[in-house]
Amino acid sequence: MRLLAKTAEERYQTAASVEADLRRCLHDLESFGHINSFPLGKHDVSDRLRIPEKLYGRDRPVKRLLNAFERVVATGNLELALVAGYSGVGKSSVVNELQKAIVLPRGFFIAGKFDKHKSDIPYGTLAQAFQTLIRQILGKSEEEVDQWRGALLEAIAPNGQLITNLVPELELIIGQQPIVPGLPPKETQHRFQAVFRRFLDVFARKEHPLVIFLDDLQWLDRATLTLLENLVIQPR
Repeated sequence: MRLLAKTAEERYQTAASVEADLRRCLHDLESFGHINSFPLGKHDVSDRLRIPEKLYGRDRPVKRLLNAFERVVATGNLELALVAGYSGVGKSSVVNELQKAIVLPRGFFIAGKFDKHKSDIPYGTLAQAFQTLIRQILGKSEEEVDQWRGALLEAIAPNGQLITNLVPELELIIGQQPIVPGLPPKETQHRFQAVFRRFLDVFARKEHPLVIFLDDLQWLDRATLTLLENLVIQPR
């Protein structure tokens, strides 16, 4: 378990330290027929300076985010959390502490970053976030991919093209989708919002809650802002 620890500083720092502990195990086994418990990593001294990944002094905001996540799990209600502060104070690091608590199979954590040079591209950051999620699914077994395929098609057909236009990798799961007929701009927007909500419903469930981290919110595009407003005010 020390070799598999989540953060780098909790794992062995040198191969020599692993060897020393294994030799101690072998000695006990050969001498006593069993391995006595002993403190691990006593010889674990690295020959280089390593900056630890541990986050210091941010326990309160991390706890607030974790509490928000637990409330969502308990109630099934959507929550929007805003993490504010000057550039470089470690906002992203605070949010990434949440990621460590939401590893699969407990839930999904996806992230996208707004770019001031791409603020004219509607939904670009959401597309970036969901691309990572679709790639995770593509890495699963064929049986699991089939289950996701069924759930996705049930949710977004016959308007699946609206989502594959946003996340082209989705076609690798659900196949090429039929062309969606054109509508006036306002109706087009409402249709997309409705289909995107159903797409979101596939991933945001009690058995696997979904966290979407959108970084550098000050550069968000108007289309994404409207979509987020729509999601937040929906009773579901």
